[in-house]
Amino acid sequence: MNVKLRQGIKVLFKSLPFLEKYLHFAVMIGVLFQLISSSLMHVHGDTQLDNIADLAFIHIYAGLVLFPLSIIFAIKVIMRRKLLDLYPWFFGRYEGIKEDIECLLKGRLPEPKPAGLAATVEGLGLLALLLALTTGGMWFLVVNISGPSELLLSVHKLCVTFIQIYFFAHGAFALLHLFKWWRE
Repeated sequence: MNVKLRQGIKVLFKSLPFLEKYLHFAVMIGVLFQLISSSLMHVHGDTQLDNIADLAFIHIYAGLVLFPLSIIFAIKVIMRRKLLDLYPWFFGRYEGIKEDIECLLKGRLPEPKPAGLAATVEGLGLLALLLALTTGGMWFLVVNISGPSELLLSVHKLCVTFIQIYFFAHGAFALLHLFKWWRE
């Protein structure tokens, strides 16, 4: 079973270039760490910098390390997939998304394709990731310069909600594709 699982994971990542596979893994582990550590923290909009616990600083610094790694990952993905593939809705192109939704409604998993549902979701995930990291970094910068910012912390937490949804949905779809491969 262990060998078959490794084969399945290789199949899931077969279309990714070498560097992008490792960046994907590093970003995934970084996001997972951020999600776990954030659930253990207690930082509020009025928390002063000197009242922030060590775990929160670990979360903050890990986010600051994850930020450039995520930018490199996003650039690599955009260079491979193109903006039109990741954000077809931005260009008014909905055909691929519509075809994939119709396929899902018939009970089948659509194959990933440019400007399709999988590519669109990937684009939204990159956007959610960069928004969460940017707003977290902005919050930390503002707290250092002028003190607590309830608004920025709220915006950051909202953006993190999107990356949480994406993280678990993306993982669920990966498991569905792995299950489909396993059955074949």
